[in-house]
Amino acid sequence: MNRILLFFCLLFGVYSCHTPSTTKTPPANIVSEFRITSTQVGAIRKGMTIKELYAALPEDRIKKLKTRTELSNETADYYYIYGDSSRLLLIVNTERQNDERSRISRIIVKDKRFQTASGIGLASTVGTIRTAYPHSQFLPSVDEIILYVPEIDANFEINKRLLPPSLAIDSTGEIAPDSIPAQTKVTDLSIFWDYSIKNLADKTFWKDLTHRFTNWVITQVPSMIILTLIFIGLLRLLNYIVKKLNKAAKRRVHLNESIDDAEGNKRIETLSGIILGVGKIFLWTIFVLIMLSKFNINIGPILASAGIVGLAVGFGAQELVRDFISGFFILLEDQIRTGDVAIINGTTGTVEKIEMRTTTLRDASGVVHIFQNGKINSLSNMTKGWSAIVVDIGVAYKEDTDHVNEIMKQVGDELMKDAAWQSILMGVDLWGVDSFGDSSVILKVKLTTKSGQQWAASREFRRRIKKAFDAQHIEIPFPQVSLNTGSGTGAMPVKIES
Repeated sequence: MNRILLFFCLLFGVYSCHTPSTTKTPPANIVSEFRITSTQVGAIRKGMTIKELYAALPEDRIKKLKTRTELSNETADYYYIYGDSSRLLLIVNTERQNDERSRISRIIVKDKRFQTASGIGLASTVGTIRTAYPHSQFLPSVDEIILYVPEIDANFEINKRLLPPSLAIDSTGEIAPDSIPAQTKVTDLSIFWDYSIKNLADKTFWKDLTHRFTNWVITQVPSMIILTLIFIGLLRLLNYIVKKLNKAAKRRVHLNESIDDAEGNKRIETLSGIILGVGKIFLWTIFVLIMLSKFNINIGPILASAGIVGLAVGFGAQELVRDFISGFFILLEDQIRTGDVAIINGTTGTVEKIEMRTTTLRDASGVVHIFQNGKINSLSNMTKGWSAIVVDIGVAYKEDTDHVNEIMKQVGDELMKDAAWQSILMGVDLWGVDSFGDSSVILKVKLTTKSGQQWAASREFRRRIKKAFDAQHIEIPFPQVSLNTGSGTGAMPVKIES
């Protein structure tokens, strides 16, 4: 009995040694390197970009080629992926050309070692594929018969020319998919990854979306924050530089005796505003373009279409273009500056702002007038370089005009010697008798002043003339009215009482 038990134990031990274990699994690296799933083909994951592909694989194992598509004459980017022994493994295609941030949308399997968990790959037959994936279905095509497997979004292609002619069901050579023998081998295997919104109900879609969003936050958000801080710093630096240039230019104008300070400062303020505005537009444009690229928005087509948009604007916005060109020449020719008193299209006011498209004017009542630069027909600058004003002085007919001229000359000389007006008043010219009015003789005086000071000088001159005439008993006439009651009526009695 003991011998029998010993015999069975030896027999079981020998059987156990020669029987392969059913729980043994292949190495993890082999499984992951050549495994095909719905979200991964070897080392390539669904949603991976070309930039990520270069980071995951050695660069010498990836070769980029441009190939013309079969259905159109357009070129597409194909990335050939090789193994360690220069053996072609996969061919990868992307959504967009010439963009490493574009996601991989198609994988063409070239190595038979790539298989699904069910052992399906390039070496599989139609029968094994349909057995492993009962939901697979044949799709119509031109030259091939396509067996589509929805579980992994794969197309297994069968070349019609390799099938026997007896399978043709009519004279056109069309083959019924159900008549294809189960032992027929596939010729090509392509994996398609669709990123359209129709996959919202797919858990893989949301998993991929979450992974991509997390990866985007980790890789892009810090750089976007740094970029924003740099942009804010550049804006502050631009303001600082413009202010420094403004002060330096004003200092040079002040030291240059041949340039009037007020005139130079107006020009500097105008140009400073233009430089600051153009600089801000430039910085904002660069910032927006870089931020768009951070959101994976290809700015190449945007820049390429700028020329077309510019042409359309040229035809549809001719008035806008005219305004900009007119504004450019207003600044280039230094016609007016900020702070000048000007007459634009008959409206008088102080120039508050000069931009490339518009000019802003504020009149004495505080009303703001905005003129399109292209519609400025007449422009008169009353304060450019120097200013002048003509003052009319009226005296009674009984006064000696020569004596009046002497008094006016004395007043002008005193005003020129006054310390408060010496730096403002540039000259007093007596023009003498100009005309005879209804009740006075009109004498004219021209006052030449620094820019914008003519009105203040004329007020001061009139004030001093009034005092001088009063001291010399020179009469300044005023309108008088005589009442006549008619010839039939006697004179009105006038009684004067002390």
